[in-house]
Amino acid sequence: MKLLKLYNWIAGSVNDFARPFKQRENEELYKQAKTFWSQLENSSIVIILIFVFLGIALAAYYYKPYNDAPGRHYTLKHWIIFLLITFILTFLVTLGFEYFAVPPKLEGALMLETKIALGNAIYASVFYFVVSVVWCNIGPTNACRIFKI
Repeated sequence: MKLLKLYNWIAGSVNDFARPFKQRENEELYKQAKTFWSQLENSSIVIILIFVFLGIALAAYYYKPYNDAPGRHYTLKHWIIFLLITFILTFLVTLGFEYFAVPPKLEGALMLETKIALGNAIYASVFYFVVSVVWCNIGPTNACRIFKI
């Protein structure tokens, strides 16, 4: 599956990543760069599942157990804190997964993994927002309902 195309806006394409190795006229490094990208591409379904799972899980935790606990948790401030937690946690989990699934042995590989992790964190934040809008309009909660339509 060509799911890494979702991250072209931040990480570039396989040609963008491999071009510096081809310009050095080092065929071995060029092949390694293409192989690295291919291995990342094979792991792309897990990368996407990370942002979907964390986006849903953290929104669900905010709207149910967290807001059902005693205290005034249903303010915009708490919603934003959970949005930031979603962003940071998704970035770290994605980067950790990429680092161990496809170790960065090439120059620039860690930067590519960092860009993909950053894109994934942005996608998770957007997903968290979408889940929040849906939850505010459909689900039962005493949480912040600023998204009530």
